[in-house]
Amino acid sequence: MQPRFMPVGRDIPLLGVRRGDLLAVVPMDRYRGAAVYMLTLEGLPVPVRAHTAQDGDVAVASLHPGGGTARMTRAQFDELLLGQVLATCKVLDRSLLPER
Repeated sequence: MQPRFMPVGRDIPLLGVRRGDLLAVVPMDRYRGAAVYMLTLEGLPVPVRAHTAQDGDVAVASLHPGGGTARMTRAQFDELLLGQVLATCKVLDRSLLPER
């Protein structure tokens, strides 16, 4: 599948990206194991780190400072899944970004 570029809504120091940078996301419809994924949370795309918990559920950790953790079934995870993060893309000229 072809990755699509999704903007980062806020700084994510763990990934070394700032608001306005882009993440290359490979669309998928199911959990594939430990990785960084893009989920839809409260209507917004949010990058998270996910891995398989001992009981088979998916353990999810926010990559945003102050973000939390959660556990969910694979079915719940798959319902929120937009794709797996392939790469980060840094914006070189922030003057080209729309004002917020």
